[in-house]
Amino acid sequence: MHTTTHTLIIGGGFAGATVAQTLEKSNIATTLIDRKDYFEVTMATLRNVADFEKVQNSPRIHYSDFLTGAFIQGNVSELTETTAVLENGDTVSFEQAIIATGSSYPSFSVAKSNQAFSLEARNEEIKTASQALAKATSVLVIGAGAVGVELAGDIAYSHPNIKVTLADAAETILASYSAKTQRKATEQLKALGVNIETNRLYQEQDGVYVDKNTGDQLNVDMTYVAIGVKANSDFMKPKLNDALTERGFIKVDDHFQVQGTTSLWAIGDVADLKDLKLAATAIPQGNELAANLIAKQQGKKTKAHKPMAEMGLIPIGQKNGVAQIPLFGTVTWKRLIDFKNKDLLIGYVFKGLGIK
Repeated sequence: MHTTTHTLIIGGGFAGATVAQTLEKSNIATTLIDRKDYFEVTMATLRNVADFEKVQNSPRIHYSDFLTGAFIQGNVSELTETTAVLENGDTVSFEQAIIATGSSYPSFSVAKSNQAFSLEARNEEIKTASQALAKATSVLVIGAGAVGVELAGDIAYSHPNIKVTLADAAETILASYSAKTQRKATEQLKALGVNIETNRLYQEQDGVYVDKNTGDQLNVDMTYVAIGVKANSDFMKPKLNDALTERGFIKVDDHFQVQGTTSLWAIGDVADLKDLKLAATAIPQGNELAANLIAKQQGKKTKAHKPMAEMGLIPIGQKNGVAQIPLFGTVTWKRLIDFKNKDLLIGYVFKGLGIK
């Protein structure tokens, strides 16, 4: 089957859904393609697994229940400057396309599913993962970046009976953050009983985790590997491989235009931008690109993107957390932490997308 659209959007995460909804408000026809049939507030996923009864299925909704434009469930296998080819052989031609396929954790599917493509399957996947966690007595979280720290804190808070170990190959947790942020996060994790091990390179060998540096062994019931982020850009390789970095991120200019093309743009995690790869940057990028495309259509001047200042808001358990924000540095302001802890920003994201 062949479909034609004015603006094709590949990927319906924070960036893709935002740009789709914003363009439709200006009567620019869009078609969004995603391999799954649901939108998910992924920053709520970790707590969803740690405390399913509290979060339930609230982070997810069918695209068909809120998207203003057209939606196709499918997986793009090849892309040119005029046409997208889907795995099932269908094609979609377009005047312009926006790539917002995000990133994934090959070894941490529960964070961003690699196999549950229907809303019902994803709800069941999360519930099953939560039930399995509740039966564990010991857990190893490999990777002490923001995701690993948040996951360890959520598990320790919701399951104080579980011995949680957070391990990282670096000398400290949250290696890309300031020393003060690292210290505050360490204090909060330890207060929850999390065992922190740095300079550890654990690898699985016959069901046991062995530190490559020391040979120390660790026996645990469950392991979460929160490292190894992969750009979702394989569909670019057949025709547009030159537009990819060595790590698979898409090269763009300061207007989000894919280098070497005239009809393609890329935003969010998959784009090779200096911004941190967070919902807090993906959503503004979606709005920025939409504003530029609307201005372009109206013959008006467009604005160059300026990378957002580095920031982060990391819940640690359901009552605490740490934030690193411009001008103020590291803070643990209760109102700010509570703002995210309340519902993991589900309501905020849904409101921005016009979901009631």
